[in-house]
Amino acid sequence: MVKANNGKAEALDFSITTPSFNMLSYLKRCCASVRDQQGALFEHIVVDAESTDGTINWLKQNSQVVPIIGPDDGMYDAVNKGWKAAQGRFLAYLNCDEQYLPGTLAYVKAYFDAHPDVDVVFGDALLVQPDGSFIGYRKGYAPRRPFLATSHLYVLSCTMFLRRRVVEAGYLFDTQYKIIGDFDFVLRLLQAGFNAVHLKRYLSVFTFTGHNLSNDQGAIQEKVRLYASLPFTLRALKYPLNGLRLMEKFLSGAYRQEMPLNYAVYTAESSSSRTQFTVKKAEHGWRWPASQS
Repeated sequence: MVKANNGKAEALDFSITTPSFNMLSYLKRCCASVRDQQGALFEHIVVDAESTDGTINWLKQNSQVVPIIGPDDGMYDAVNKGWKAAQGRFLAYLNCDEQYLPGTLAYVKAYFDAHPDVDVVFGDALLVQPDGSFIGYRKGYAPRRPFLATSHLYVLSCTMFLRRRVVEAGYLFDTQYKIIGDFDFVLRLLQAGFNAVHLKRYLSVFTFTGHNLSNDQGAIQEKVRLYASLPFTLRALKYPLNGLRLMEKFLSGAYRQEMPLNYAVYTAESSSSRTQFTVKKAEHGWRWPASQS
């Protein structure tokens, strides 16, 4: 709970959880991007796995975050800890190398309030270099379980927000997955019948640090295990379903972006105020550097 201007306690709109371990430079930018959000009441919970790079001291001196410090069983265990401690009506998680764009929380709050039947929302994201310069854009589209199950997680977790009733129903990350737990989580939510939608708006920024684990050997092994657990009918229809998915992606506008594109993020050189960027031409466009459709 927080105090409003009238002195009365008001319920928090959002609880944002950030799992952290030895990424202080990026964590500062992530926290700044949450701190400057307007139009919503929120808390930012940072779950740190006993970092040794100065993060713990920084957290203890930062009254604008709620620190949870201690060992954990990986990133998804850390997010689960944050969500269990959360007080907000809506929950999300934002990794250290990710940021919210201005106005994100106010926009998502307004959408949730206008659509009480929606349980989960996703949006679009920008992909940038560590200095904030543009790499490309990633536009999601309607999250459909058959399409996701036979391809990849084409809605990004840094744009995901959910009502706390999802967690209260017992849905948390499966900590047996260390890399693709978000993929498994979204599939389980859709299978359970939660109403998930995609919003055509850039909500977040993902920093491509060069250490993305989504395509390493561990992730591949986890994907094999996840796919093996899917119904045979889905696996048998992989190619026709993927064709339909790509058609929907095209029709949704995920391959197109009008230019110029303007955005503002925090950088290592400017962690106290956002740096403005204007993109006149998208060389990579919608393509992920690791070549994922």
